[in-house]
Amino acid sequence: MMRTVLFVYFLGFGVFLPFFSPYLLAQGFNAQQVGALLAAVMFAKIFGPLLLGWWVDHSNRLMPALRSTALFSLILFSAIIGLTLISAPFIWWLVALLLFGLVWQPILSQLDVLTLRLVADDSHAYSAIRAWGSIGFIVASVGLGWVLNGFIEYKTALISGFMWLFLLGLLILLLLMPEPKATQAPSVRSAQFWPAFWRHLRRPPMLGFLSMQFLVNVAHGVYYAFFSIYLDSKGYSAGVIGLLWALGVVAEIVLFFVLPRFLARFALSTLFLLAIGLMALRWVMIGTLIDSLFWLLLAQLLHAASFGLTHAVGITVMHQQFSGPMQARGQAIFSGLSYGGGAAVGLLLAGFLWAHVGATGAFLSMAFVSVLAGVMWFTCRRLMDDAPTFAAGEVLTDGV
Repeated sequence: MMRTVLFVYFLGFGVFLPFFSPYLLAQGFNAQQVGALLAAVMFAKIFGPLLLGWWVDHSNRLMPALRSTALFSLILFSAIIGLTLISAPFIWWLVALLLFGLVWQPILSQLDVLTLRLVADDSHAYSAIRAWGSIGFIVASVGLGWVLNGFIEYKTALISGFMWLFLLGLLILLLLMPEPKATQAPSVRSAQFWPAFWRHLRRPPMLGFLSMQFLVNVAHGVYYAFFSIYLDSKGYSAGVIGLLWALGVVAEIVLFFVLPRFLARFALSTLFLLAIGLMALRWVMIGTLIDSLFWLLLAQLLHAASFGLTHAVGITVMHQQFSGPMQARGQAIFSGLSYGGGAAVGLLLAGFLWAHVGATGAFLSMAFVSVLAGVMWFTCRRLMDDAPTFAAGEVLTDGV
């Protein structure tokens, strides 16, 4: 049943990422407003996972938290549909999407926890189950794209309707799932935990690494906000747009299958620098060669590098650097700062760039941000390649 839950959750992402920016544009918002509204959803990711994780950690029960956030996600998206019907002002949309992001974005982190509890930390079983999320994204982006091709006059209703149905399906599935067996977490004394945690986090190489990851996510802002809009303006159909988004996810899946071979042969810093270079190339290709389907296909294959490889290396480094009781908090800081803060800043910047320098200028600006991430690489390359420098168990032995 967990496969179905992840499949349905990512059906929603398969609607949101490719088609929600055109949906907002259809409501009469300009480019800067679209960037701000999407940024509100991502900004919530800075705090949402931490708040939901705190709830789960203190109650040691997953399902009430997941069901509550799924219910509020459905209610808030219903409110967003209502805003469409009454032609509500921008500020109402901004508040509604911020609240929606606060409850919808954190669900994924706890679905990962739920999956790991169900498979008893079997990484092979986890990967096989988690792949169904990617399949859900592909099905939604391709399927809705072709549906929109046939019913373009009902575009906004279909986008919002499918999103609402998938949120309802997620809630129903979570109501049917039993509470998994909880794992007893060791108690750690705050007096020992937090000073050691922040001391390690403030190290210059670690700050450099987090800054680099932040810039990597900033560099994806124009892509997430305006790629679909850009393609639509160039005459590509909704079906082709959905296929191009799906191709990026397929490339990412293939990367995760072959990545262990590369990790065994190349240093993490080398792989990350390669990913940054390919990311910059990707934005240049999209910005200057948008009329060529061949180059677009190649650029989408590079999603495996710009997102997949940078994400995989980032998770690996944080796993090495923060062990034991510090691991969950380290990953939460990483996710909130990079995928929350970085993405939010990138989306805000995307709206400004799209309005003032145009499509080509906006994507070339993202290539420049990628180069800045490459500069930060020099501050933390040794951190990525060194053995773990901080073992939480050694510092917190007395507190366990």
